[in-house]
Amino acid sequence: MGVMQRASSLSMRNKIIIGVVIILAVAAGYFTMNVRSDSRVTRAFSNMPTGSVDIVNDLGEVVTLNVNIAETNEARQAGFRGVGVQVVNESAILYRYLRNTTVSHQVDKVRAPLDMAFFDENGEILSIVQTEVGATTRYSAGTRVQYRYILASRRGFMERNNISVDGGSRLLVESITK
Repeated sequence: MGVMQRASSLSMRNKIIIGVVIILAVAAGYFTMNVRSDSRVTRAFSNMPTGSVDIVNDLGEVVTLNVNIAETNEARQAGFRGVGVQVVNESAILYRYLRNTTVSHQVDKVRAPLDMAFFDENGEILSIVQTEVGATTRYSAGTRVQYRYILASRRGFMERNNISVDGGSRLLVESITK
């Protein structure tokens, strides 16, 4: 019996059940793998070297933070894009440039809101921006403001750790390790 004969011999009810099962299996696989995996890590994120950095906060205390270091164009463009919410909330990325730049960053595929602190080559904090999930905005230190480092972390990190632009906070550039 050919495939067409077997297909036509199935009742309409069985055809509908088989179709629904296939659609549900495909949708569940897509949802699980691409949409909601809170612990998902992308290849670009996992390939970033890890290290630590010290920041002096507004109270004069040193805050040591473990970071992934984005120092290649690929890593800087990828950042937290596609990474699960849990990973974003438990991680930080230090974007490091070899020279001052005014490049803006897009966070359109980042699944959690971020704090992004921009620092100059001496570690002086220039600005802090808070991103929105799914925003198509390009974030930067300001119009034509040059920076050397960005610290991207879960939203609220800067405030919880008393790190602000006007309070004397600074990145201890010499503390960056990897």
